[in-house]
Amino acid sequence: MTDALKNHLLTVLIPNFNYGEYIGKAIDSVMTQDYPDIELIIVDDGSTDDSVAEIQRKLKESNGLRKSELLVLGQNRGKLGAINAAFDQLRGEYLITLDADDWLSPSYASRCIAELRQRRLRDSNLGFIYSDCNLVDQFGNAIDYGRSTTFKRSLVEKLSFLPEPALMLTRAFKAVMPFDETIRVATKHHKWCRVVDNGWTGYHIAEPLFYYRMHTDNMSGIGKRIIGEAEKGEYGERILSGYWGTAKA
Repeated sequence: MTDALKNHLLTVLIPNFNYGEYIGKAIDSVMTQDYPDIELIIVDDGSTDDSVAEIQRKLKESNGLRKSELLVLGQNRGKLGAINAAFDQLRGEYLITLDADDWLSPSYASRCIAELRQRRLRDSNLGFIYSDCNLVDQFGNAIDYGRSTTFKRSLVEKLSFLPEPALMLTRAFKAVMPFDETIRVATKHHKWCRVVDNGWTGYHIAEPLFYYRMHTDNMSGIGKRIIGEAEKGEYGERILSGYWGTAKA
């Protein structure tokens, strides 16, 4: 870690609904980042499983973070509602929204922040960095490679290819909040369309820097499709825009 990357706070936001089985891995991946200045905000969206107890247990281990906080919503508001609820807690210069069933590689934050800062010297409209991913099953076993797409503004409204844990400038995110809580599917696409419509561009790192868990309860339905394909012996690189729905559909 270079001196140039120190003392720039990163906020990691994890919205959670009934992912108590998985969220411990997501939290661990935040706590083991090689980036030194992180705050973790978790919003539990009215879970009915053991999520809150599991989150509280894991946060007792979070001594290496600048701060960790759990917000518990009394009723389910949907993913975008959970994100909206965290508005006042997003204090970092940078932000990652991490799905509770996924996890980050240890150098995810430092790599993406370094890339963002370097490229913003040449393009002040650059607001976020995103990467490819490793597709894994519900137990964390490798399935395949998940590939995103090189950033093109003209494609953003038509295709959902920007992944959730893209690292971005927090001010770019907060400028387009609150999000529409009536949207319960293709929430990620709704979010990114707003960000890009507000003038921000992104940069694609064509490497798998996070782990995307496939299971039957993925909100996008991608898990059922890819698990079904794998069971038929259909393996190979997956282009993610072919699996994620759009908010315009």
